[in-house]
This record gives sequence, structure tokens and C-alpha cells, in this order.
Amino acid sequence: MRKHLISLIALLLLLPAGLMAQGGAYTINHGPYLQGLTYDGVIVCFTTSHKGFSGVEIREKGSQEVRLCRTSKDGLFEADNTLNSISIEGLKPATEYEYRIISKQMLSFEPYKVVFGEEIASDWYAFRTFDPKADEVTFVVANDIHDDARKCSDLLDLMPMDEAEMVFYNGDIMSHYSREGQPFTSFIDVSVEKFARHKPFAVVRGNHETRGHLARDYGNYIHNTREGRYYGVYYFGTTAVVMLDCGEDKDDEHPVYAGLVDFDRYRAEQAEWLKEVVRSKEFRRAERRIVIVHIPPTVERMAEVEQNAKLVPDLMTWRGNAHLGELLLPILNKADIDVMFSAHLHSHVVFPEQEGVVEFPIIANDNVSAMLVRSSEKGVYVKIVNREGKTTLEQTY
Repeated sequence: MRKHLISLIALLLLLPAGLMAQGGAYTINHGPYLQGLTYDGVIVCFTTSHKGFSGVEIREKGSQEVRLCRTSKDGLFEADNTLNSISIEGLKPATEYEYRIISKQMLSFEPYKVVFGEEIASDWYAFRTFDPKADEVTFVVANDIHDDARKCSDLLDLMPMDEAEMVFYNGDIMSHYSREGQPFTSFIDVSVEKFARHKPFAVVRGNHETRGHLARDYGNYIHNTREGRYYGVYYFGTTAVVMLDCGEDKDDEHPVYAGLVDFDRYRAEQAEWLKEVVRSKEFRRAERRIVIVHIPPTVERMAEVEQNAKLVPDLMTWRGNAHLGELLLPILNKADIDVMFSAHLHSHVVFPEQEGVVEFPIIANDNVSAMLVRSSEKGVYVKIVNREGKTTLEQTY
């Protein structure tokens, strides 16, 4: 018996260190979920239970010709990792594709010896690239979920997800980012369950998602654009949707930030970017234009409207609202915007169009409702439904 025990110990000592350290089956444990979908590309995101070497196989629906895509940088494929975001380019517009994940575990990764373990493959999933000739698009907007995955699920269940082409999460989906894997438990896992294997979501970052010691890692999970920015613009045929990143609500110098934030400069950077966007041919060709930002931009003259008179003076004391109003409204007022969707206030507020001040309505959704948006030749139809299933707004802009 003692002889066999010594032999077993000797055998274990000869095994790669990685094999001894990793237990359990090798699986895809989060995802896949789609990000950054356009007319000609998409980003597929997922994690594996242990470190591995992963890729995505893709084919046109009905075709047997399969293309393998991996993430490569500076001549090296991404490997020995668990979190993956694999960009797929060169797709055809308005075309249905099927994809699946392939991956093999890496048991040991030495300079001159790599030991692979189990190989796995996911099911095949389908998605459709956006149509540059589309006259209509439908999407869902939800906000201020604050780490409540059950609320996220309930709000998605209120919406006709079979009709929607994507979801925009308009900020404060998390209250702060302080736990490893928190984006998954807060909203990504439930999004995968409901729609995100087949339709993308984008996260329009809120002020709360800039908080927490892991906030700087958020971009590892969220890929709104190929450029790697939180702000950007989506085109759906004749509709343009601009996403803006509000930053924090307080002054950069506020003691709570400990000198670690730079949002005044960041908002100014976005303003310069926005000037180029609204001058672009693609934006000017759009027949309907929508803006999504978590914190509603505010200027003092908005208080001249009776329904704004009590709220606006308070909002003007917050740096985020005032700075966004100062920088962005002069640009957007000249851009023929149909409507802006905002959040942050945790109450339902509509700031009406006001000539010379804000040339479009701003709809601030509350924290217990989801918005169905359908842009077509009839205008931008908006339906807001709260968690109890009651419609609180239904209007076309």
C-alpha cells in the first residue's frame, strides 16, 4: 500500500502545475453575448471556466462554409485567458449568420511546451446584421437597474423582445463596480438568457458605473463600438442613434472622488467628437435622429417652462447636468434631433421642446420602467411600461 502511495505522489509531481491547480469541467460559463453589431461586423463575448485558447466559428445561415475567427494582437493570438471578446468583420449587411464558440483548456503554458486539455464547442446561435436600407428599427431602453437582476428580467419581460433589434441600457445598471464578475450577475447573465446570444446590447454608462475600484475594468465586458469607446453612434438604415457618456454628476474636485476623475475634459472630448458626427454625410442623411444619455443635460432657461420650474434649478446645482447642457445642447440644437432619452432622476419627467433653449423633447425614464422605441417614417414612437405592466407614456415624436 505504501509503495502504491509513493508512486501516486511521484506521478502527481510530474503533472503540469496548471493541471493540478484547476479542477472541475471545462465549460463556457458566461455568454456568449453580442456587442457592437453593425452592417458588416459583430463582437462575440464570453468567458470560460478555466484558462484556455478560444475562437468563434461563423457561417452564413444555410452554408457549410465555416470561418474561424480569433483575437490577434501584435502577431500573437489571445490565449491563456478566460474573458474573451472576439471581433468578426467582413460580414454582409442584412444577412443572417450562425456562430458557435470553440475552445480548449490550457493546462500548462511554458516557454517551450504548451499542454492542452479538453476541447469544447457551444451550440450554434443565430443573429442578423443590420440593414443599411431599413426604414424602420425597434429597440428597447432600460436604465437605473442598480444591480437588481430580477428587475432587469422583469423589465425585459414587459417588452416584445422578438420585435426589438437590440437593447440600450441607459446607465446605472450597476450601483458601483466592486466585485469580480459583477457585470455578469447584475445584468449580462440575464441578458444572455433573454436575448443577447442573438441580439446585441449597448451600455450607455451612468455616473454610478464610474465608481468602485474595478470601474476601470468595465470596458473589458462592454464593447459598444469597434473603437473601444463608451460613446458612439449606431445607424439603422434611416435612423441614427447617438450614445453619449455623461460622466459623474459632481465636480471632478469633489472629495468623494479623491482626485481620481477627469470628466470635465472627457465631456469636452465628446463634444468635439459630436461636432464631427453631426456634420457627417451619414448622420445628415438620416431621416430620424435620437440621442441617448444617462444624465439629462440642463440649462437655466429650461426653468422658464412651468413644468420644469421646480426641478431645473435643483438640477443646475449638479455639475454633470450643467456641463452637459453647456457643451452638448448648442451642438444638438442645430442637429435636427427628434428626441433624447435620459434617466438618472428615478422619476418620469418630460422636458418639452423649447425654442432657442432645447430644440427637442427630453424624456427621462424612471427606475421601474422600460421603453419600447420604434423609429419609422411615421416618426419616433415611444411606449413606456412600468414594472406593474401599466403604460405611463405612449407618443410619437
